[in-house]
Amino acid sequence: MIRRLLAHSYLILLPTQTTSSFTFLPRHHLLIRSTMPAAHRRSARLKGQSPSSSFSALPQKRSTSSDNNNDYSSMKVVELRDMLKKRGLPVSGIKSDLIERLTTSADCSIAAAADKPKRVKEATAKSTTSSSKKKSSSTEESYCLPRTREHQLPSFTVIGVDEAGRGPLAGPVVAAAAIIPTNIAGIIDSKKITKEEERERLYELLIASPDIRYAVAVVSAKRIDEINILQATLEGMRMAVEGVMGVRTVTNGDNVASAERMEVSYIVTGGVDDDDDVATAKATTTDNASSYYALIDGNKIPKEMPCESESMTKGDGREYSIGAASILAKVTRDRLMHQYDKMYPEYNLSQHKGYPTAAHMSAVGKFGASPIHRRTFAPLKHWEFDKNGKIIGDKKS
Repeated sequence: MIRRLLAHSYLILLPTQTTSSFTFLPRHHLLIRSTMPAAHRRSARLKGQSPSSSFSALPQKRSTSSDNNNDYSSMKVVELRDMLKKRGLPVSGIKSDLIERLTTSADCSIAAAADKPKRVKEATAKSTTSSSKKKSSSTEESYCLPRTREHQLPSFTVIGVDEAGRGPLAGPVVAAAAIIPTNIAGIIDSKKITKEEERERLYELLIASPDIRYAVAVVSAKRIDEINILQATLEGMRMAVEGVMGVRTVTNGDNVASAERMEVSYIVTGGVDDDDDVATAKATTTDNASSYYALIDGNKIPKEMPCESESMTKGDGREYSIGAASILAKVTRDRLMHQYDKMYPEYNLSQHKGYPTAAHMSAVGKFGASPIHRRTFAPLKHWEFDKNGKIIGDKKS
C-alpha cells in the first residue's frame, strides 16, 4: 500500500512536526523547478531564494500591478519591447517607461470590468456572442493605450483630441474631444482596428462609460473647400474642445450627427451620465478653463484654443485619451458616410468612405461630383462642373 502511495505522491515533512509525522500530497499539487519560467528563476536567485522556494503547493494570491512591476523589472529591455510589440503598443522610451506602459495596459480589462455600468455590460454581452465563435488573433481586445502624459498632469482634466477623414475626396472631416476616466480594454489608434464592427463595439463602450464627456465636430466639404483641409481640421478640433468644456453649445438643440443636416459645421455632445448634453451639464459645475489641458494628435495646435494645449505626433497610438477620441471621430464619420451612401448610392460610399479608390474615381468620372465631394481635391480641382455636378471639361489654366 505504501509503495503504491509513494509512486503517485511526494513525501512532505512538516517543519513543526516530528519526522514520524508526515503528509502525502499528489504530484500535480506541486510545481517543480522545471516548470518555472527562466525569468522567475533569475528573480528568485537575486532575492537569495532557491528557485523552487518561490513557488508553493498552496493556492497563490492573484498578482497585483506591483507584483507585475517586479516581474517586469527583472526582464531585459528587448524582452519588454517584444511584449509591447505583441500588444500593439509603442516600444520607445527607457526601461521605466516600458514597464509603466505594460502595467497600465494589463490593468485595462480589470478597471473596465470593475467600472462597467449597465449599458456597458449589455454592449459587452452582445459582442461576446459573436466573438466567441471565432478566436481573434488580435491583441487589441485585451490591452489599451497607456495614460503616460495624462499621469504627468495630475492637476488638470485632460482632454484627448483627434480627427478622422482628412484624406477622402468626399464627406466631412470629423474631430472629437473626450474626457474619459475609465480604462477600457481595446482602446488603441482607430486606424489599427481594421474591423468596423469592433470600432462600433468600442464606441458604444466609450459613450456608456462612467463620467465620460465628449464632443464631436462635423466640418462639411463646403467648409473644407473654403478654408482648406488643414484649417478645417484644426477648426473642428477647436470646436470639439469647446464643446466638451461647454464654451460652445449645441445648435438649435439638435444633438445628432446626421447627413440631413445642412450646416457648414456643427457639434454633437454627450456623456455626463447622459442626463443632458455636455454644455448643460457643464453649466452646473465650477470648472474653468485653467483646469483643462488638451492633448492633440499631430504636430499643430489650433489657434484660439479655450485651454492650455499641446500637440503629440502619432498621439493616437501613444496616449489613451487621444486613441479614444480617434475611435469617436472615426465611428461618427463612418456612420455619416453610410447615410450619405443612401442619398448618393451611385458612388458606393459605404464601401470606401469617400477615399479615392479606383471604383470611386470611376464613379466620379461617370456621374460627376455630388454635393459632398471636395472640389479643391485632386483630380476634381482640375475639372469644370455644371450646376448638377457633371464634368464638362478641364479647367482652363
